[in-house]
Amino acid sequence: MPVYIRKTMVISPPSILSRMSDDEDDYLTDPDQIRDLLPQPYRMINKIIYNLFDDIWEIISERENARIAEASRIKPPKYECAIQMQPFGQATCLSDSIDGRYIFIGLPNGLAAVDAMTQQTVTTWEDDKIEVTQMQVSLIGVQTYLLCTVDDMGVSRFFAFAQDRIHLLKVASEQGGSGSKTIITKCQASTEGDFVGIVFEDTSNKETWIEVQKLPRDDWLRELEATSKKSTSQTKPQSPAPLGDDSDAPADGEQLPGEEKMIDAEDAEKEEKQSVGQRSQSPTSSRGAMSPVPPGGGGSSEKMHTKFSTPTLVVKIRPPADITGCNASTPQQATKLTDTGEVIGSGSNHSLTAHHLENRKAVFDYFHEQHLRYLPKEEESAQQPMFHFFTAGRLLPTGLDMPGQEGRPSSIGVWWVGGTQVFYYSLVKASKDIEHKPEFVSPHSDVLTATAVSQCTSLLAVGLKNGIVVIWDMHIGVNRRLINLTDDATILKLVFLNPNICGQDKVHYPPYGTKTNSYLLAWCSDGSVYLINCGMGKTSQPITVMPKMSDQDNLPTMVEPVNGVPEVILVVKRNGTAFLLDVTKGNSLPLCQVNLPTTHELTTPWDPVITVGGQGHMMYLKASQKDPSEDYVPNSGMSSLFVFTLRSFPTLDDYLRRQRPDIPYVIHNTVDKRIETLLKERINQQASRQRRMQERWINLKNELDIIQQIKDTNKRNADLRSEYSESTISRTTLLG
Repeated sequence: MPVYIRKTMVISPPSILSRMSDDEDDYLTDPDQIRDLLPQPYRMINKIIYNLFDDIWEIISERENARIAEASRIKPPKYECAIQMQPFGQATCLSDSIDGRYIFIGLPNGLAAVDAMTQQTVTTWEDDKIEVTQMQVSLIGVQTYLLCTVDDMGVSRFFAFAQDRIHLLKVASEQGGSGSKTIITKCQASTEGDFVGIVFEDTSNKETWIEVQKLPRDDWLRELEATSKKSTSQTKPQSPAPLGDDSDAPADGEQLPGEEKMIDAEDAEKEEKQSVGQRSQSPTSSRGAMSPVPPGGGGSSEKMHTKFSTPTLVVKIRPPADITGCNASTPQQATKLTDTGEVIGSGSNHSLTAHHLENRKAVFDYFHEQHLRYLPKEEESAQQPMFHFFTAGRLLPTGLDMPGQEGRPSSIGVWWVGGTQVFYYSLVKASKDIEHKPEFVSPHSDVLTATAVSQCTSLLAVGLKNGIVVIWDMHIGVNRRLINLTDDATILKLVFLNPNICGQDKVHYPPYGTKTNSYLLAWCSDGSVYLINCGMGKTSQPITVMPKMSDQDNLPTMVEPVNGVPEVILVVKRNGTAFLLDVTKGNSLPLCQVNLPTTHELTTPWDPVITVGGQGHMMYLKASQKDPSEDYVPNSGMSSLFVFTLRSFPTLDDYLRRQRPDIPYVIHNTVDKRIETLLKERINQQASRQRRMQERWINLKNELDIIQQIKDTNKRNADLRSEYSESTISRTTLLG
């Protein structure tokens, strides 16, 4: 039946009572709310209690969800087979030797060298007033190591470890410095110990600069060898003398067999005036001792001052000056005062006047006055530099044609924290002034946060604040790759990994190698870790080794590759966990997690004292007691040094047994090498060419016979066609 609705009829809106309110306190939905709530102040107390219960419930829910997620997560295998080295519980820093033979331990009273595999003390160098806080080890000879250290008082020292002894070579100080308080904040040597860069800081005015010194490496090796021979000759046993004979008594200034004192004769008197302390060395006669030799052990002797060669100051680098206005009064003068374009990117020489810059600043402050007051105030602090040493290449050709300079550093690249430029200075160019202009300046689009160079210094990686990584080939001077890793984080650290873990492209021709692929490890501020392929022309996406971390306790504080096992990296998190991870498998589970005894925890997880030695077979780390008031082990102390035998972990057996070929980061092919390789390949292919030539001559006869048969057949066919044509013509003539 049809329904008719009047056009003038107005449909009333739904009643207010039919709409349900979302407010729990609405008396229309809850009849109990018709009455008033509690009077004040009980109403406020009730509201606070309800809010408190809500917050507590949210915390309980988060913890419960985290517990469920942790229980459902597949956990890596954990190993607790730790060896405790209590005598070195106060270690301040650890460093592995390049070849994995030794572990050098910085102590509050000196240094110690320990066998990496057996944990036996080799020798110690002691001084109660020297606490080593930083240490870098370089291999400068056959089982001869250069140790560059910085103590808690800002003094740097150069040591040499050779013949199971630690020798003090030099106490670094400012060359011709003033009387102001100057400390050293960083000391870093080149790979083979040819040069060293020392960062000085004037505590009075926060001024910072770098002094690059050339180390007399070859002279030190000869002097160490002579010192070792002299010490060996003095320690030879002598025949006993008759009673009453004083011939075996030491003369004035003669050295008795036993320990010896190695200091620079030029600094001996100055150090005694400064009361730096008495330095002594006590090498152990046997490696069976697990504890450092106490002061005075190994026999008493008088001090022997051995003079070692002194380093030479090469260049002094200061931070780039702030951009100021040009002093020219006319545009013509400003154009003349600008540089000739030899150094591009420094921004120090320009044609903008000081009045122009002041007006620009005033206009900017006027338009952004409401926002500038919310900016945090910048605290005055010293500019910290980062630097790397480079060998000669097409991008830095200085020293490329010098004889004897191959493989040795010829330039240094410096960038300052908060800056956007990398300054390159020559180390071999003759100059009267030690403070000269850079040879080359490389500007970037954003603030630099991290840099890394390959072991051969042929590759340079630059990480920017906006998450971009730029990879340069310093040898041929081209940009290998530019990739944007992330938009939400900054690059904290970059490390080049050994190319033997990266798949290499098969090239059939030319016969000599042209390029290799290698991996770059990038660690970002959000906890993510990526693996980038640095091969020429590669466009593949980076491999995610570790994803972004949302929990602050799970953020890594240390990401280091394991020496000897390039596929594996050591990761330490803020919560104190340490584990090993395979970078080539992408976002996978850790290989293993290192567990300390239940009574100890990792010391200072934000700056852990940890290293891996023995080519990846042993791990050393420092741990402290959880409850200092409880004595778990008698006379154990507050902290201990624990050693983990990684070769006993089943998950690492395959990695430690792998045979890895030696592959360079960059292949340098000269014209002579290319011609020699092509000629050698030509000679090797001579036999195959002769075999092909013989086969060709054999097949040639058959081919000629076939050609002759085809020719004869064509001739017969032609004769038949001509006879047929003649017969046809004659028949036509007769018929006509």
